[in-house]
Amino acid sequence: MGLTDTALTITAVRAVLLSHRYQPGEELTWVGGTIWSWDAALVEVTLSDGTTGVGEAGAGIMAAAAVPGIVDAFRPYVLDHEFAHPLEVADHLRAYTAFWARGGMLNGVAGAIETAAVDAVGKRLGVPAYEVLGGLKRDWIESYASGGLGTTFGEVSDWAAAQIEAGFGTVKFRAMTDPDTTIKLLDHVTALLPEGVQFVIDAVQACASDPWPVDEAIRVGHKAAELGARWYEEPCQADDVAGYAAVRAAVNVPISGVESNGTVRDFAQLLDANALDVAQPDVTFVGGPKAFAQVAELAHATGVKTVPHVWGSGVTFAANLHTVLANPYVELFEYCTLPNPLREAMRVEEVDFKDGGIVAPKAPGLGIQLTPEIEAQFPFSPGGGHVIR
Repeated sequence: MGLTDTALTITAVRAVLLSHRYQPGEELTWVGGTIWSWDAALVEVTLSDGTTGVGEAGAGIMAAAAVPGIVDAFRPYVLDHEFAHPLEVADHLRAYTAFWARGGMLNGVAGAIETAAVDAVGKRLGVPAYEVLGGLKRDWIESYASGGLGTTFGEVSDWAAAQIEAGFGTVKFRAMTDPDTTIKLLDHVTALLPEGVQFVIDAVQACASDPWPVDEAIRVGHKAAELGARWYEEPCQADDVAGYAAVRAAVNVPISGVESNGTVRDFAQLLDANALDVAQPDVTFVGGPKAFAQVAELAHATGVKTVPHVWGSGVTFAANLHTVLANPYVELFEYCTLPNPLREAMRVEEVDFKDGGIVAPKAPGLGIQLTPEIEAQFPFSPGGGHVIR
């Protein structure tokens, strides 16, 4: 579909913080920390015709309270500015705030404003957001189950069994605190997987407070390779480009990362260092749909696959889904299956999960609604979120 009426003027921008706080005893505990609540740092824009759209800053799962101040600082640079297309928004913000906003959560918020603009234009035109992003490249995408939190081997293997029963062909579970226990976990879980089911092991070292030494990450990688992992995720701290390159050179299993990277430049450094087999940008971290597409283009040019990181509310899910459906280089989608009402409550259309993948949605924009009732149902609760041990 060739769209011509994509011009927009933003007349209002606001931050909206939401929380689903788990009841005592229901929080999700794993060896890396605790998920006390699912927090969402959303950004809503209003266009000159009154249409609204919503985006999300992914780092809000851990630091939502920081987002309103960033939105306040960005607001003067977007209000009443005429954009020819919503994909101009984040680059415009980056150009005007380069002195103080180069990456990290700041770029995530810039991307959230761009995502909200894409959502609003899609709603105004009555078309799904992927049409605003260049048109549908596939009407179905394979999805893998992501979760696998737990402090015992049984918790992890029980979770994996439930995902296989639900129809997923690949399951991703998280490592234990130390390499020795992680190797035992790998043996335990993979021995129970039915023939034909693939697995991913996420070392979660990119956000670890005390990451494994590179030689220990390599030792776990050898076990992952021996057992046939689809890939070995984030074996090193997020900024350790040399560490990623060393692990990749030493093991015979694809290496992936780094979901929390906040700029295209961060991924370019990893690709230049031959440090990845799978790049894992997230629209809500890397700076919006356009930045995501730039990472996928760079990765493709170097023979590296792109698989999005998707971990947050329904806004994060939809923003990444529409972006990858409009991208020719992405063929696999992360589907977090942990209990999270914020993933479901804002959808206007149920996810059509079929044959181990997701069918392209049809609702206008991102298929998201942010209503006063939802804001009242999920009031922000400070002091929760994802807390690293």
